[in-house]
Amino acid sequence: MLLRSGLSVIERVMHRPGTLFLRRCLIPISLVTRRNMESASNKEMMKQNKSILEKIVVKESQTTAEKVKEKATNAYLYMVYVVSMIVMGSMAYLLYEEMLAPGAPQIIFSKALSLIKKDPDCLRLLGDSIMGYVEGRGRMKQVAHHIYKKDGNDRTRVVFNVKGTRREGIATCEMEKSDGNWEWRFLIVSSADLVPESVVLIDNR
Repeated sequence: MLLRSGLSVIERVMHRPGTLFLRRCLIPISLVTRRNMESASNKEMMKQNKSILEKIVVKESQTTAEKVKEKATNAYLYMVYVVSMIVMGSMAYLLYEEMLAPGAPQIIFSKALSLIKKDPDCLRLLGDSIMGYVEGRGRMKQVAHHIYKKDGNDRTRVVFNVKGTRREGIATCEMEKSDGNWEWRFLIVSSADLVPESVVLIDNR
């Protein structure tokens, strides 16, 4: 009974004119509150989306910069590699021409000295234990030589000192490249006396 009485009282209150005004005021307030909440939620979502988009853009820009930097580094390393190979190739070619080629001054020096040590006339002129040497300072002494062309053929002339148990002398020799082969043109040994005495080992001039 008490519950029914309370409900009837509430119904009468809600149907009064003042209550109608209250309902008209409360409904817009609830709508405004709901709209404000939805607007705040939308703003929060927009902020989150904007933050995610900014992260993606920054990441893409960083990735592009890293790619450009990597390409530049690779290009620089490739250029250094090419230059190094060119320099090393040039040095190897010069070393071969000076030390290992058949017409290299050092090779001609060794061949000529070997012939002089075995020649009886040179042993008589210079004495035993003949040795060859070059003048200069430091450890890297280079054989005196002259490289030139004659009649289209390459020629290399070499001059060095020789010394035996009796006296010293000077050896002068020359080789010529003909038809791809290096051949002797001449090999002459002269003593270092005031009146020099010479021994002609080879003369194909």
